[in-house]
Amino acid sequence: MITVIIIAILVVSGIGATVFLDIGRSDSNNPLAGEIRIDAKGRKVAIPDNLDNGIVTIGGNGPLRFLSIFDVNDKLIQVDESDVKDKGGKAYSYTYPYDEFPPDMYHPWNKLETETVERIGKKSPSLIIVQESVYNNYKDNCDILAKSYTLIVLHEQSDVNLWKDDFILSDWYVSNIRLIGDMIGKPERAEEHISDVNGIIADIRGLISNSDIKTYVAGLTNKGSNELITTFPSYLPLMLVDGENAYKGTESGRADLEVEKITSDIMPNTGMIVIDPSSSDKLTTVNSQKVMEYIYGLSENERPPIYITLPMISYRANYDCVLAGSYYMAHLLYGTVSLEEVEEKIVDVFQAYYGDAGINVYEDMKEFFRNETSKNGQEMPLLGEVKIELNGGKYRFITA
Repeated sequence: MITVIIIAILVVSGIGATVFLDIGRSDSNNPLAGEIRIDAKGRKVAIPDNLDNGIVTIGGNGPLRFLSIFDVNDKLIQVDESDVKDKGGKAYSYTYPYDEFPPDMYHPWNKLETETVERIGKKSPSLIIVQESVYNNYKDNCDILAKSYTLIVLHEQSDVNLWKDDFILSDWYVSNIRLIGDMIGKPERAEEHISDVNGIIADIRGLISNSDIKTYVAGLTNKGSNELITTFPSYLPLMLVDGENAYKGTESGRADLEVEKITSDIMPNTGMIVIDPSSSDKLTTVNSQKVMEYIYGLSENERPPIYITLPMISYRANYDCVLAGSYYMAHLLYGTVSLEEVEEKIVDVFQAYYGDAGINVYEDMKEFFRNETSKNGQEMPLLGEVKIELNGGKYRFITA
């Protein structure tokens, strides 16, 4: 009831009317303007004439991540707090200075409460992009905004189903890209991106050879940062190159194991350890230290090599980093691509996502994690090999 009154006040005060008057006075910048598209909730939404009044993204697990592919950052007027304050492994956060947005340009993470509705209404946006879970949790408020402004709902991100059985991008991903492309007048860019990513997946699949190496994966951030006892049976970079996971669980996300299971059942059969640096803050916990102590105590012939990969999950999966990490896994498992070529292909991946804005993403991410892991007392260079040392009674990673 309170929300309805707020919107009514906004419309009566002229804010809602101004939106339509502004659109009416503008020439149509989008040749698709007025056409109807169906969003993730089956809603029929008319394509806006232009983006003169800016774009709002609601939900930190997808909207800005997908929108960043289209180079319309100059149209952004409000985003989720997580997109401003948490850089981490989100490659898109290195493309544009989202971290410089002032408080009036962001709202609470994954929420659409009454206060946020009012703030958005005052800005009279041309387009509002909402992730599916936010729409489900705040349907009434989304529907209220949709009465005055163009609002679309994106399919919820998947941390697993990026590609179909034939290794072509999943329908939900393609649908999100095409919907945004049409809504902002860049359908050609949408098709270009879809084609580029399918091409990258095909290129990665072409690097697969033979290997009997079993890989233990740890360190991803999933529901927070995690200890070395947390592993990921559905680690996408390993799956994309047909690598063999040392842990055979059926969980779709993270799996928290007992230290004893790792040291007695998994490590004796592990040929390689791959660590995401995102959880370097959890390496001094008792469990992580026990795992490191076990590895440190192995003979040189028994000790599996340890490599630092690109971060994959930060507020859900980052698909560009999935592909970049897959190239690295192909290098480690099969040697069908050199490390120098991997780094070149990683830059190509980020350019497929962000064009010229993606050229420096990899180097910026390397610098970010060099600093972050150092703060936590670790040396964990991206795409580098590390070893364990005992220093001051604590085990830590250092460059091999």
